[in-house]
Amino acid sequence: MNRSRNWVLVGPTGAGKSTVGALFAARRELRFVDLDAHIEAQSGRRVAEIFAQDGEAAFRALESKALASALAEDGVVIATGGGIVLDADNRRRMRESAVVAHLHAAITTQLDRLRDATDRPLLARPDRTEVLESMAAQRTPLYAEVAHVRLDTTGRDAHDVADALHALALADDRPTATRHLDVESPRGTYPIRIGAGLIADGDALAAALRGRHVLIVTDANVAALHLPVLDATLRRCKPDARIATLVLPPGEEEKTLDHWRDAIDALADLGATRDATVVALGGGVIGDLAGFAAACWMRGVDVVQVPSTLLAMVDSSVGGKTAVDLPAGKNLVGAFHPPTAVIADTSTLATLPPRELRAGLAEVVKYGAIFDADFLDWIESHVDALLAGEPDVIAEAVERSCRYKADVVARDPFERGDRALLNFGHTFGHAIETEQGYTGASGGLVHGEAVAVGMVLAARLSTALGRAPGADADRLERLLTALDLPIRIPAGLEPAALLKRMRLDKKADAAGLRFILWDGAGQGRIVRDVPESRVLEVLAAG
Repeated sequence: MNRSRNWVLVGPTGAGKSTVGALFAARRELRFVDLDAHIEAQSGRRVAEIFAQDGEAAFRALESKALASALAEDGVVIATGGGIVLDADNRRRMRESAVVAHLHAAITTQLDRLRDATDRPLLARPDRTEVLESMAAQRTPLYAEVAHVRLDTTGRDAHDVADALHALALADDRPTATRHLDVESPRGTYPIRIGAGLIADGDALAAALRGRHVLIVTDANVAALHLPVLDATLRRCKPDARIATLVLPPGEEEKTLDHWRDAIDALADLGATRDATVVALGGGVIGDLAGFAAACWMRGVDVVQVPSTLLAMVDSSVGGKTAVDLPAGKNLVGAFHPPTAVIADTSTLATLPPRELRAGLAEVVKYGAIFDADFLDWIESHVDALLAGEPDVIAEAVERSCRYKADVVARDPFERGDRALLNFGHTFGHAIETEQGYTGASGGLVHGEAVAVGMVLAARLSTALGRAPGADADRLERLLTALDLPIRIPAGLEPAALLKRMRLDKKADAAGLRFILWDGAGQGRIVRDVPESRVLEVLAAG
């Protein structure tokens, strides 16, 4: 393991840098340096005394000297003061000599944590809120400029933040080359890049941008975690570009024509030309919606997919299917619009809630179910590592999943044949999502969970039709259960209502319902002659 790597924590006062830094250093078995404590030990005076007696400029000089000294060592974790980024040389040194993590905290959280603090000279005023707001306005762009990763500590326990930082560090321990594969599409070949830290990689992003207009589309949850780093990277690698950002509410229920219109209006406000690029930063909802907006603006501009969830990395970001939902069903309005690049930064998965990671694993299982029984074997043998988010194992799962999808998408870019196999579990799953009103975030199943249930139903339907052995369906259930995914229809959803939803699914055609079933593990099949009575039986038993 690469224990010699230096880490620097930057961020506002009250973000928890010292506490988190000490915990993180202990986890990594590295030496911890708190710059303020180091300065006080060297000078024999408190920071507040240095400010009062010598002034802020003198303190900043001591701070820069202490930073340079600490960065000259190997294997240290350095907690800095909030103003360390004000000096351009400090920002350069930190970025060149360490992994820089920006710990963010909302001002309300800062005030709460600093309620009894008497050693913060810049806060020795009654109007603390105004002071913190002023500092945030000046310093937040500088934190974004220097940081490789960002973690929000608002409302989070220091141990939890240190654990998340350690998960990011594990990816850095194994500095394997970025994984790369190409996908053939009607618009040309586009690359998929898979690796840790790619959001901060100006080269990877710059290569995907043609023109001067860039619209980043993301949601509020992802924006708090990753937008500052992505925005700073784009501005660094495309200094002449006009960059705008649209932040939408999170959740499947927000994948609507109204928010698609918001994206179109944002492109209009930007004055986006034919060589503009939409950058979709987020999960499948953002990727689908932003991609559809890119498909429609001036009859099609570039979209770069920057997936931040496992599900989006292995499925929705690849292949060019874009859409929004209607009350009648999922993804009923959309277009095929391949991206110009997919940038899968696996370090973003360290900030993913465990439920969302598990939901993404359902789509990974899907590829083994329909294409390769040996891949199912591999997943079964790596369940614990996958659930733990072990970087090497996750990266391999992403790459193998993308290769399966890239192969079928190249053969069938518009889903007129084999590409429909990728919908294994989706006919049932989409019906569940639609019937529950896209309430995954507030009590229902999220997309990947609904697909897990749908795959079990498809496997059971295959067995009922005499197409596949029941033992394979049992095996699928055991694997999904081991991955802590649901395998039963949620209570309260009626079989007849679900069947009605399926009739409007995109996978239905003039001849009736079209199901993706299997002839056993690794043998997906498209089946068009399924009696509705058998479907109802499986739903009723579901």
